[in-house]
Amino acid sequence: MFYVKQGNMPQSRHTYGDINGMLREELFGEESFDGPYSLLYHSGEPTEVMAVEKKEKDGMKESMKVVAHKHYNALSYPRQGSFVTGRKVIMYNDRLRIGTLQPSDRMDVLMRNALFETIFFVHHGSGELFSPFGRLKFGKGDYVYVPKGLTFLLDYTQDFTAFILESRDRISIPARYLNMYGQIKEGSPYYTRDFRHPVLEGFRETGIRDVWVDFDDHFIVEKRDKTMFDVVGWDGYLYPFSVNVESFSPIVGKLHMPPPVHEHFSGKSFMLGTFLPRLFDFHPNAIPISYYHNNIDTDEVLFYSTGNFMSRRGISVGSITVHVRGIIHGPQPGAVEGAIGKKSTDETAVMIEAYDPLKFTEFADTIEDDSYMKSWIRK
Repeated sequence: MFYVKQGNMPQSRHTYGDINGMLREELFGEESFDGPYSLLYHSGEPTEVMAVEKKEKDGMKESMKVVAHKHYNALSYPRQGSFVTGRKVIMYNDRLRIGTLQPSDRMDVLMRNALFETIFFVHHGSGELFSPFGRLKFGKGDYVYVPKGLTFLLDYTQDFTAFILESRDRISIPARYLNMYGQIKEGSPYYTRDFRHPVLEGFRETGIRDVWVDFDDHFIVEKRDKTMFDVVGWDGYLYPFSVNVESFSPIVGKLHMPPPVHEHFSGKSFMLGTFLPRLFDFHPNAIPISYYHNNIDTDEVLFYSTGNFMSRRGISVGSITVHVRGIIHGPQPGAVEGAIGKKSTDETAVMIEAYDPLKFTEFADTIEDDSYMKSWIRK
């Protein structure tokens, strides 16, 4: 991400100004000391923890159902928990966790993920993310990026609903969108000004002290008697951000364009893209719909947020489909003929291509449409 500077700090890094009001400098960085980082300047000691305790989590249990193409009514379960306790993992592998969130409760503790980067798509609702970097607003249609190791609090509306990806590997802008200087290239589907960063101005103290550190199968709870939100200045390249899908300009062509043209973010083990309202192919005999394909090296996940995804039937808002490697898929019977002559589409859907095979959870079994594989049978 691009360089941002906020608030007050010494003129040079690793130095002090007033010894009587010395700030505590924190290096917030990834990949040891070789990755992106920011420097935060605390008025107090960020390491001061009074006690720690372990809290168990409900473990993920793998589904024993046969691996095949899947359709999940992903929002059919009741609201429950908070962002900390209410995240529902539907599928996973060693590098990724993919699922949804429909919280019934507000966050009354701070959270920090020790192992995973997080990016979530706001399907409904709005809110703010509070962290040592300041406050970051988000709303419907936003992607919100939360770096691993960030201490944060989410304040959200009652209708807040999200599709969530957690990744052990860094979530970043695809390399093909960047020039050799790290700037987003002309011709990319979005630009630097579309991204929103946190601001310290107007930041409010939450009064919350406990930090729940997520270690995937359990939490370690830090008991603190002082705030972690005491940063008076920061600068660098690593921080939470939000960006709205409305700022993404879909790439269209004379003939059908493959899914990578819709890429939004990427990591070592996945690609994340967004299908958005767009004009269709303009060849006079174009078939403006995806072709049949066998995902030889990926599992393809789609979360349907709005509109009509014309290659699928039986899909509604809040559906998730998974098309697994090794089993061919594509338009359902009649969809190709029905697409001829169509000029545009109105869908919004989030796509994840996972490079390592996905497993499914027992929770996923409770929201699965077991008839999905039969939807390719011509009647």
